[in-house]
Amino acid sequence: MSIETGERDDVGAEEPRASRLGRARRWRWLNQLAARLAFGRTLPDRLGGGALAVPEFRNFWIGSIVSNVGSWMQFVALSWLILQLTNSAFYLGLIGLVQAVPGISITLVGGVLADRLDRRKVLLFTQTTFGLLALVLTALDVLHIVTIWEILLIAFCSSAVGAIDNPTRQALIPDLVGEDNIASAVGLNSAAWNGAAVVGPAIAGVLVALISTSGAFFLNGLSYFAVVWAVWIMRPRPRRAGPSRSILENLTQGLTFMRRDRRIWGLMLVMAIATLLGRPYTQLMPIFAQNVLHSGASGYGVLMGASGVGALVGAILVAPLGGSSRKGFLMLASTGLFGVSLLAFAGSRWFVVSLAILLVVGLSQTLLMGMTNTLLQLNVPAEMRGRVMSAYTLIPSGVMPLGAMVLGGIGSVVGVPPTVAAGAALVLVTSGAAYLTLGDVRTMP
Repeated sequence: MSIETGERDDVGAEEPRASRLGRARRWRWLNQLAARLAFGRTLPDRLGGGALAVPEFRNFWIGSIVSNVGSWMQFVALSWLILQLTNSAFYLGLIGLVQAVPGISITLVGGVLADRLDRRKVLLFTQTTFGLLALVLTALDVLHIVTIWEILLIAFCSSAVGAIDNPTRQALIPDLVGEDNIASAVGLNSAAWNGAAVVGPAIAGVLVALISTSGAFFLNGLSYFAVVWAVWIMRPRPRRAGPSRSILENLTQGLTFMRRDRRIWGLMLVMAIATLLGRPYTQLMPIFAQNVLHSGASGYGVLMGASGVGALVGAILVAPLGGSSRKGFLMLASTGLFGVSLLAFAGSRWFVVSLAILLVVGLSQTLLMGMTNTLLQLNVPAEMRGRVMSAYTLIPSGVMPLGAMVLGGIGSVVGVPPTVAAGAALVLVTSGAAYLTLGDVRTMP
């Protein structure tokens, strides 16, 4: 790989060097910004063209933006459809349970598979399957034969596919850009996801209000094929499994490493509790939009968009805070801010006030996840990183849906706002308890 441009030397090797440099400069400013957002003061002096100067990553990133917008659209539309079919917080939570089962049981194995199989072929399978599932849901909705049970089945299948897809996507990035461009790749991927969290819900809210939920499902199904195309044109990179260890042995080795490191399991524990008790507010947002704030489908999209704006700002703040020598303290402080702001949101009965509070909720939850991610990346040896990061992805993919089931079930009995408030209070208590008892985490530089 060329240090100057980030291009691969074996692709277009006959192309004049001046031409390659000129094309790389077109992407330089965006790569420098993304890398500074991702790594703050640790940014290397010479960035070259950055990750976007690598054609394979550039195609993958653009496809991911399209897919991420579609995913957020379906999330909003699906929750609204469930509410219209059942008018029950219980079923909004039940979908969390069916998503949690494969998320918890398969994700760690997915991390091992990402280290053993051809990642390109794995992603071709997972992304195609995602798209087909979304199109099946579209057909059921258009024909007006969709029921809650079919929605639950599709959600289960999607979560099972995602348990393999998520760790594979993370593991693929260094394969594409090399070590020199990881900084800009991390920043660009963060921007792609959090930017989609702003755009997707807003589009979905308009589509649901003006057309139907099926429009959002259909566009999401099409969006996955942008990633399929980007992966299809990549050069194959077969992965060779190590002959001396089985999948079970690799998995056990990773779990043993995490159990023995107090800092690693401490970070995971705090994030897991905050995710279990706090982050299901997004799954229950239709209840707030319809029954508490009386804002309808369009208002629901705006509420989710406000949380997405806060998340995008939080992703930007991770970079300068990532250069701090008190990252462990900042992670715990972000957890506390998440609890306080979510508690305030649960008590709000005014739409504009709720929007403002959701900015802080989205910001703090992203800071919590971003600081946790940064600390794990900095403190885990390279040979363990895939398995540790698969455990990290298990928390949002498995624990959060499980929390949605718990809070949704309780909310259907005692009401959603007091249930969310109780969960937020426990998140706040967790941050305080961790500060007092997990000194190894609090003092992480």
